[in-house]
Amino acid sequence: MFIKLWLKRIIKPRNLNKNLNQQEFRLNILLVFSIISFIFINLIQLINLKTGIIGHCLPGVYTFLILIFLFFLLWLSKRGEIKMATWLLIIVYSLPMFHLFILRGEDLPTGLLLAVLIIGLFGLLMEHKLTLISSGIIGFFIISFSYLQHTGLIKYNTYWRSEGGDVSDTMIYALLLFIISSIAWLSAYSLKKALARAQTSEEELQQEYKLLEIKVISRTNELYKAKEEKIIQLYRLAEFGRLSSGIFHDLINPLTAISLNLEQVTENNNNLLNTQTYLHQAVLATQRMEKMIVSIKKQIQQNSKPIFFIINEEIQQIIQILSHKARQAKVKINFINDLEIEFYGDVVKFGQIIINLIANAIEASEDKIKIENIQSTEKEIQIKLSKQRDRIIILVSDQGVGIAAKNINKIFEPFFSTKTEENRGLGLGLSSVKKITETNFLGNIAVESTENQGSKFIVSLPFTSLEN
Repeated sequence: MFIKLWLKRIIKPRNLNKNLNQQEFRLNILLVFSIISFIFINLIQLINLKTGIIGHCLPGVYTFLILIFLFFLLWLSKRGEIKMATWLLIIVYSLPMFHLFILRGEDLPTGLLLAVLIIGLFGLLMEHKLTLISSGIIGFFIISFSYLQHTGLIKYNTYWRSEGGDVSDTMIYALLLFIISSIAWLSAYSLKKALARAQTSEEELQQEYKLLEIKVISRTNELYKAKEEKIIQLYRLAEFGRLSSGIFHDLINPLTAISLNLEQVTENNNNLLNTQTYLHQAVLATQRMEKMIVSIKKQIQQNSKPIFFIINEEIQQIIQILSHKARQAKVKINFINDLEIEFYGDVVKFGQIIINLIANAIEASEDKIKIENIQSTEKEIQIKLSKQRDRIIILVSDQGVGIAAKNINKIFEPFFSTKTEENRGLGLGLSSVKKITETNFLGNIAVESTENQGSKFIVSLPFTSLEN
């Protein structure tokens, strides 16, 4: 247990930089493996010294000095000198390798194992290009010295080939292979950790992408809805602009009545009864103007809160606003309502539904009169209000031009319009009616139409009543 805790403490990196932290971790493990291996190599050298065996590897003094130097490198690593400790570790293994190749030949097993070990150190602890450079340098050195040794230009000792190896040499080879295997294990471990981090990062990135995609879609929808709402508001104001001449005409009549009655009051100061009559008529005209102005103000305002209101009264007010337009088009509006219905909701939004449906019905009827080209012809628009169980049904039917079968499924699409005349709409009326009906009132709208005979729009709204 003590040894395990000590190893964890020795191996644990201290560097806060993520890349250097990983490099320090790998270096510490390699140094620990090397120290353990060289402890055993020195024990083997001591045994050889006592028994008088002369091994083919490095002398015992060299292996002891390497062990001491490995402890120094571990100390350097723990102090944060990662790069210096790495280069010194490679040099520690490189010097014995070159020494053995020069003195004992290029095919000495110990030297070849050290060459593999050095290339592995470059691959694990340094940049990848240095691995290829180190391999090239070692390969060039082996080939060059092999040529020089075989041609007799450099003398080297080959006694180890005739004597063969002993058990101690084999054990040292095994320990060097142990260090090499630690490099292979660390490479596989680092690769596994890197793949795990990459997979985790990919999953996190995918999650972030999905969240970002949801946010973008949500924000886009919000912007689209805001933009659509602004367009509808502008369209509604534009429609009131088109109706303004008729509205002013209907306001002029009561103003004229007020003016005439006040003039009569001025001229008949001695007749109290006539004065009261004229004042009463002037007050009635004023009240009529007031009601019309309130209705107009209610329809052009942009925001309102859900309230209880009488549907019959709202429809009557909108009919009054559109009355001049209807008279000009030679259209009679017939409102059938047998009972008074109280409803809870946005009164302005409700008004938008009714005013669009009636205005469209007037224009369709006007077009039909123009097609028939009969001056005395008068068309009728019928508005019927009824209650069916828990729903309110509003039916607006006309005797206009109707809707072609090919267009019946397109009329509720934004910017689709069959009105080709100038200033006759942008194709937003029915799309806004459908949106308001479904979104603000959770209702639905349907249409029945026959070309050249007329159309019928049926609005169905969930009913809220004080009676319930």
